[in-house]
Amino acid sequence: MTLNTARKIETSFDVALGIIALPFALIAQILALIAQILEWIKYPFVRILDLRNLCVFKVGHKLMHISDAVKDGTIKNPYCLKHYTARAAWRHLKEAKRNNREAEI
Repeated sequence: MTLNTARKIETSFDVALGIIALPFALIAQILALIAQILEWIKYPFVRILDLRNLCVFKVGHKLMHISDAVKDGTIKNPYCLKHYTARAAWRHLKEAKRNNREAEI
């Protein structure tokens, strides 16, 4: 078989498989478009949930800073003071008390 004949067979095979795969490619494109539209529809709701999480963190963080544990020096770790909320700090102190060790917070 010559190279030219092999090329023609390969091209015919490629075109035949392309025609067979065309409906699947169209369905894939339609599904991708639907997924993108769903992302656009989902975006405002995700933003609302992100805003809720931010508000909960801000309030919990402020409550931790005005708590007695911070004021009396029980919590003095800079990382904890910057990243913890009242709930997280309470959970950490409770775990430390349960293990009968001094809180490393």
